[in-house]
Amino acid sequence: MAVERKAETPRTPAAVLTPDEEVTLRRVAFGQSDVRAMRAQDLTRLRNLRLIQDGKDGPCLTVSGRQRFDELPKAMLMDRGPKDLMSAMAKVFKTN
Repeated sequence: MAVERKAETPRTPAAVLTPDEEVTLRRVAFGQSDVRAMRAQDLTRLRNLRLIQDGKDGPCLTVSGRQRFDELPKAMLMDRGPKDLMSAMAKVFKTN
């Protein structure tokens, strides 16, 4: 019995974002920045790339935008839990 394989849609390479555009994408993802405080040219480019769309409360991520956000480098301590953070702080303040 032959197994049919569906043709996979090739993934188009992601457009390179400038550091400022990455910051704007993060700000949209967190939803904590007023749209007036974000760079208009970044918002326009992110819309053109279909990474964000306009929502009732301001710009929000599209599905592609969420995937792109998840691929961005994270802050140094962002993925560490409280235990790791406390251990790191204990080492810094450890007295001999």
